[in-house]
Amino acid sequence: MKQFTKVSSLAAAICAVLLTAPVQATIIVNQTTNSATLGGALQGSGVTIDSATVVNGSAVQFGTYTNFTAPPVTFGDGIVMSTGNAVDTAGPASSSNVPSTNLQQSGTAEFDAYGPGHITNFSDSNDVAALKVDFTLASDSAVSFDFIFGSIEYPQYVNSFTDAFLAFLDGTSASDQVVFDSNNKAVQVGSSFASLLTTSDVNTAFGDPHGLIMSLTTTTQILSAGSHTLLFEVGDVNDHILDSAVFLSNLRTNIGGPGTEPSEVPEPGSLALLGLGIATLTAVRRRKAS
Repeated sequence: MKQFTKVSSLAAAICAVLLTAPVQATIIVNQTTNSATLGGALQGSGVTIDSATVVNGSAVQFGTYTNFTAPPVTFGDGIVMSTGNAVDTAGPASSSNVPSTNLQQSGTAEFDAYGPGHITNFSDSNDVAALKVDFTLASDSAVSFDFIFGSIEYPQYVNSFTDAFLAFLDGTSASDQVVFDSNNKAVQVGSSFASLLTTSDVNTAFGDPHGLIMSLTTTTQILSAGSHTLLFEVGDVNDHILDSAVFLSNLRTNIGGPGTEPSEVPEPGSLALLGLGIATLTAVRRRKAS
């Protein structure tokens, strides 16, 4: 019993150290507009991504990212799209790391058409990064993708410069826009940050005092077998500065009703603690058996 108590105490101490130790991490961003690279970064199970093509914005607004692994916000590898330089989204946040680049890029017709009535105080879109993803389904299925949206506009400009993230499925009308926040509103600075907001992320530049939405998953309605298109767009609203970005991961087939809900993304820190616990219990059982 004494030996068991000693081992248990050691495991508790190790867990305490892991939970309280300062986390030093940041995403790794590689700027690219290469179709195969972007498609491969977004590729999930059951979907064949045929192409991932930049259709609006500057080349510097697009990239792939890895290492989104430091709690409390963890996320799978994928694509990053920014209203500024994609590489500037890497954290950690600091007073000197405030992504704000006027790229003098245009908005898009579909973004400007959707904005009124859907995005708070919308006037126009600017510096819109737009990526068209063509994919093929072998059989009828819904598809899902995970996303995180962050912005430097928060908390000062939540009702004036409401940068937004949109996704149009098989068309560019308002009814084709399929991505929403957990309140079923368009994903935007301000109203979307009313829930699932965090300022404690250390992976990106969108940490304290700025914010991002914890990961969400969008699922479409059942789509027919064959070719389809998703048009992802993130844009500055009413200005060209103080950047926002979206992180996209794991385009895949799925089941269930259409809508957006919190993602079930494994947290590496939690998995490490679970592994430590299992190893400790195994060691205890072996010692008792001997």
